[in-house]
Amino acid sequence: MPELNHFNRISEVARGVPARRSFAGSRPGCWSLRLGLAMMAGGLIFAPALHAHGDDQLLIEALTEELAKAPEADLFIRRGELFRHHQEWAKAEADFSAAARLEPSLVVVDFFRARTLLESGASASALPLIDRYIAKENNEAEGWFLRGEVMAALEKPAAGAEDYAEGIRRAPNPRPEHFIRRAKLISRASPGNPVPVLTALDEGITRLGPVISLVEYAIALELDRKEYARALERIAFAMEKAPRRETWLVRQGDVLMSAGRSAEAIASYRAALAAIEELPDRYRETVPMEKLARDARRSLERLSSK
Repeated sequence: MPELNHFNRISEVARGVPARRSFAGSRPGCWSLRLGLAMMAGGLIFAPALHAHGDDQLLIEALTEELAKAPEADLFIRRGELFRHHQEWAKAEADFSAAARLEPSLVVVDFFRARTLLESGASASALPLIDRYIAKENNEAEGWFLRGEVMAALEKPAAGAEDYAEGIRRAPNPRPEHFIRRAKLISRASPGNPVPVLTALDEGITRLGPVISLVEYAIALELDRKEYARALERIAFAMEKAPRRETWLVRQGDVLMSAGRSAEAIASYRAALAAIEELPDRYRETVPMEKLARDARRSLERLSSK
């Protein structure tokens, strides 16, 4: 499979194995088809395991040696991403420009150049590049997400939220952070109006289920406007779907206490402690679970002292 060979190439270079001819020259569109994979491991486009155990400088040196033998677009892109990761913006831009000169039809270079410019603080210069990329790769979700960040940096949060919505529509498996980022941009665009923010979060919950980060964000918004009943409904829905209930029982107790419903809060904290006690040792005797139990006991003590 040429796509696997493409990702294995950097491993071969780093190990000193003579690299096979890349497919970048023969299939210019392949980079854009696999842009989603390129976002893995913090956006770096080499094997995550290699990055975790290797040294970036050794990788750069290996790539430089390979480029001296045979300049190829994919190797310039890989080295450019390493430079970007280390905030060596000029070197990254030079490598991406070299890749574009070698493979003018490699449209994904516009994506990498736009991201580098955004991260270096040149958001206005990033916009035409990401626009050009999207014009050619309209169904690539990551392009829309990057455009959303560019618009946010340009103080256009409403446009950024729309770009995130476009990306979410195109992503086969959007992540919770995509919905959260869109919700935060909507909040920036309409400060003091939580309704569209909650709508955006609910879209994420509908698509992904009651992911903790989405539900907690929604609960915080409900509590800000003292919609305790709505917050409790959200907790009940999450608890119904959750494999374990102790964390949500403590959260429910917190909301009930804020709502002045002390007796119900006490019952919820006690139920949480009972659920924790029933857990196997390997789950119960962990730092997060011990903290959760302490928090529940402290809340019970505060309520009992009233």
